[in-house]
Amino acid sequence: MDRYFAPPEGRIFACFPGAEDRPGQRRMAELVHNAVVDGAASFQAWRNAGAEPDARPDAVLQAVEAGTGTGKSLGYLVPALAAGRTPVLVATRTKQLQRQLLEEDVPRAAGILGRPVKAVLAKGRANYLCRAAWEQVREAPPAEMTRTDQQLWMALQRWALETQDGDREGLGRFGEGESPLWDKVNARAERCTGRQCPRYEDCFLTRLRQEVAEADLIIVNHALLLADRVLRESAFGQVLPDAPVLILDEAHDLEEQLTESCSEAWSSRAMHLLFTDLREAAAGPGAGLATLLGAWERSWGDLMAWVPMDAGVQPLLGATAELKALADAVGAWVESGHPLWMEVRRLAVAEADNPLWGRLAERVGTAFSRMEQIFAQPPGWVSTLSREGPNLVHFKSNPVDVRPFFHQHIRRGFETVVMTSATLRDGRGFNGLGLRLGLTRPEVETAEHVVSPFDFEAQGLLFVPPGLPERRAGSGGVGDPAWVEASLDAMERLLRASRGRALLLFTSRKMLAAFQPRLKEALPELTFFVQGDGLSRTQLLERFRTTPSAALLGLASFWQGVDLPGEALSLVVVASLPFAPPDDPLLQARIREADAQREGLGFVGIQVPMMTLKLKQGLGRLIRTRDDRGVVAVLDPRLMLPREDPGGKRYAAQVRAALPPFPVTRDWERVEAFLHLL
Repeated sequence: MDRYFAPPEGRIFACFPGAEDRPGQRRMAELVHNAVVDGAASFQAWRNAGAEPDARPDAVLQAVEAGTGTGKSLGYLVPALAAGRTPVLVATRTKQLQRQLLEEDVPRAAGILGRPVKAVLAKGRANYLCRAAWEQVREAPPAEMTRTDQQLWMALQRWALETQDGDREGLGRFGEGESPLWDKVNARAERCTGRQCPRYEDCFLTRLRQEVAEADLIIVNHALLLADRVLRESAFGQVLPDAPVLILDEAHDLEEQLTESCSEAWSSRAMHLLFTDLREAAAGPGAGLATLLGAWERSWGDLMAWVPMDAGVQPLLGATAELKALADAVGAWVESGHPLWMEVRRLAVAEADNPLWGRLAERVGTAFSRMEQIFAQPPGWVSTLSREGPNLVHFKSNPVDVRPFFHQHIRRGFETVVMTSATLRDGRGFNGLGLRLGLTRPEVETAEHVVSPFDFEAQGLLFVPPGLPERRAGSGGVGDPAWVEASLDAMERLLRASRGRALLLFTSRKMLAAFQPRLKEALPELTFFVQGDGLSRTQLLERFRTTPSAALLGLASFWQGVDLPGEALSLVVVASLPFAPPDDPLLQARIREADAQREGLGFVGIQVPMMTLKLKQGLGRLIRTRDDRGVVAVLDPRLMLPREDPGGKRYAAQVRAALPPFPVTRDWERVEAFLHLL
């Protein structure tokens, strides 16, 4: 890779005069190049030997933790594309990185390689406009629309005529969030008629498939990648083309993504969409469905009445009378819907030229099978329900162990797999990653951390205020009064010293709600932006970036993917170590499984590593460039060792070993002086 990255002759220096030498980037490129070459050689040897399916080799797997500022996008794009094993598939977690890759990093990689690179960004079907559905809705608009959908309706009139790709993102703020109107006009698979559609030739998805088939590089999110891998084992076939090389960027939460993609799931929203589509079908040739549909809808209403009103995730098969009644209601719902299912299946045969009925029959059957599997909870699975507000309920059956799915869908699907992120290691190196995903010992040992070019010792401080009590359970799930008051005092003092320019990260909505009004009252000179106050994430970040003396209060989604370089951000405050809720049923099952291997492994091998990775993500919001300076403050004495603080914990050494090497201080004067100078 010296041809591209070695100073001063490397192509990167010719293409970008003044580019700095990044040893970490160069080392990453070498690791990726070697993995791609080794993977290609392994599979060529297999093909030369007859390509017996049972002898198919596993992918060569290379994990690389590349700290902020390494330039990891070019560190994997250039070697992967230079090797000629196309198409290269890059999967990311966030839209921001997908756009950055397509609009910034791929053109740079093409310049370094000295040749054009055809790259395509592919999203799930529901992100695209269906021309046929839009024509129908435009001719017969919904009688009632929410205020948000009224704005979307106005935006659609012009955008639908002008858009070149049909991607909902082109609608800007009008295309964000859930929308009954968008559900009616998007290209979701449930109503797609494929080649039988009169708009098939100029369908946005048809064009996208053609572009993907010709691409050198395909960019997707984790969900689409994993959905494609799962679909390959079903009757629906594949969505993405075969690719020899997979690069998993933002791979730190791959276990969560695998869990989500491999779970059996149904929701009140999915049920509402099915009812809506059945109701529209009943207005035509299926008029006889109306009575049957009414009975089934009432039965679903009876089922939903038994769902507890408590927010959050809880085990589905609990011992409460409410949950037992809910299980009985599922049986009654299946029985009530069976006559409708039979009628839809009859119409699918009678109206064979209309694929709509066959799709509806499949969807009704899917609703039954998923709910029945969820409530059966087979061994190795944990069934849960969660409520988000008054009307949205999720039912799920989640795999306790995702290692078989990682092996089947990732390791067995490619020649080479590269996993990368700024946060793959915990305090025990890559062992936690190996435990959660089932990496082999050689794969763990060959995983590598490449250094960030930032000088953390000069650019920032890690501050744990002295005298803080350990947070204990209190009323409302926020914390005991002593911790709340001490943390509030520390936040106020830090915010005054930094003059705003701060990101405050909370571990629960209740905690944020408890601190928000008191901070606003204590610091009227600052402008506060709060997640959940009506603005989208993009709007919040933009307003925070352009508002002097501002503070941004955020929850889970703001712990990662937030990029605020420069003077806009000089202080990151973590209210409490971000341990996952201990009462989460799936986490409890995983802890029990780990403890069965070795007592205590659930805590040191699962809970602490998970918390460490999230903490690293949160602290990583501060230093984004060589010029950034600031303070990361963790208001939790558990980050100190027992000899350093009465509330310190032995695992603190393990956690701090994985964090950026900021100098650790407990000196208020030093911290305030540092912030005053910024």
